[in-house]
Amino acid sequence: MKDHQQIDTPNPNTNRNGLTPEYIEAGHKLREKLLYRIQMGDRDLITEFEKDPFLKLNDDQFNLLNRVPNNKMRSYKNILLSHNTLYSYAAEKGGLSPWQCHFISEKYAIMIEHAETIAKLDQIHSYMVKEYSDRSIRKSNSGSLTIVEKAENYIEMNFAEDISMEEIARKIHVHPSHLMRTFKKEKGITISNYRNLRRMKEAKELILNSNLTMTEIAIMVGFSNPQYFSKFFKEVEGITPFEYKKLKKK
Repeated sequence: MKDHQQIDTPNPNTNRNGLTPEYIEAGHKLREKLLYRIQMGDRDLITEFEKDPFLKLNDDQFNLLNRVPNNKMRSYKNILLSHNTLYSYAAEKGGLSPWQCHFISEKYAIMIEHAETIAKLDQIHSYMVKEYSDRSIRKSNSGSLTIVEKAENYIEMNFAEDISMEEIARKIHVHPSHLMRTFKKEKGITISNYRNLRRMKEAKELILNSNLTMTEIAIMVGFSNPQYFSKFFKEVEGITPFEYKKLKKK
């Protein structure tokens, strides 16, 4: 989806001798445009974000990374935590469910706090913009969705919740047995497996970008039994969560 509001980066040359009111105003307008495009789920935003050092905070014309004296990491973390809140709010206005906003916001808050390098924080910032502006994970109000699409949409919005098959079926107004048969026929896997794979996607992100224990990660993404989480993970990946972390960290 094209957005007519092109993001125009403030001219850094205006800031050589200190911040001017005009420069600060331009920066705030830039932020508003960025938030609007996250809200609208603009597909072009990611490409533009990756190319623009100002948007990525790599071009620190506002001197933000010196807010905490002699501690750029803490300064950057504080900035990204505030951006996390702003992005979450913008995405919710654009259709991301309150539960999703809460989960994603908590996930990135943990990742930000556990990051150990500026480069990792840069990477997390990119992840944030990409996920918060992803329209595919937002609730759909379309009346033409199939039973399976409705189930996928509901699971996306509630994957970490302990919701029974009967509850899912009730929410999308279909009999549980019909839902299970239809889903398995179309997707080739059960709804339970589909939901667990969605949970595992989030788990892998936390394994690589946080210092949470495997038990904490399992519970956070919806596996009430950490042992089952480890067993399911190994069935899918061929290695345990610990081995996965060790392998990917090399």
